[in-house]
Parts: sequence; C-alpha cells; structure tokens
Amino acid sequence: GKSANVYFRRATFFTRVLGPYFVVRFVLFPLTAGFFMGRSAFFNSLISLMLAEALTNAHSFLNIVTNHAGHDLYRFEKHCAPRSSTFYMRAIISSANFRTGGDLNDFLHG
Repeated sequence: GKSANVYFRRATFFTRVLGPYFVVRFVLFPLTAGFFMGRSAFFNSLISLMLAEALTNAHSFLNIVTNHAGHDLYRFEKHCAPRSSTFYMRAIISSANFRTGGDLNDFLHG
C-alpha cells in the first residue's frame, strides 16, 4: 500500500514543527532570564543554549554516523517505505553496535 507522507509544506514545517521549538528555546527562555536577572543573563543564557544545541547535535551526529557508516555493513540496492518494518529492520541490520567503554556508557549512547 501507499506509505504516509512524511514531509511537510515549508510553511507548516516552520509554523508547527520548527517554530514552536525555536521560540520557546531561543526566545522565551532567554527573555525570561533577562527579565528577572538583567541584560547579561539574557545574553549568557542565549549563548549557553546555542552552544549546548550545537554540542548536542555534534554528539548525536558523531554517534549515529559511526554506527551506520562502516565499510563492512550491509548495503541495500532498492528503496523501502519510510517507517515500515523493512525500514527498521534495515536500520538494525546496518548498525555496527560497537562498544563505547562499558554497559553504562553503552546505555547512555543509545
């Protein structure tokens, strides 16, 4: 059967997906800090949030890429439907599942 459309129109993406997260995280939180603690708190919280977001994204990217980019992993020639059982099976089969230094650290890395 047909798979569900997983894409959004550009306006919908910015108003319903990215917009609320951006406004709460990078506008409301720093404004609240600035309102209660002054201008320097606004800028410090904004910079801290931006750096935290960048570091989180870099960590996620490095963890995911190293798990799915080995030369010895399975590769597939044909497309499969997003969010289907085949899609998830391929994601599992094509993972390296390497150790990161112990059970606790493995758990924290997903």
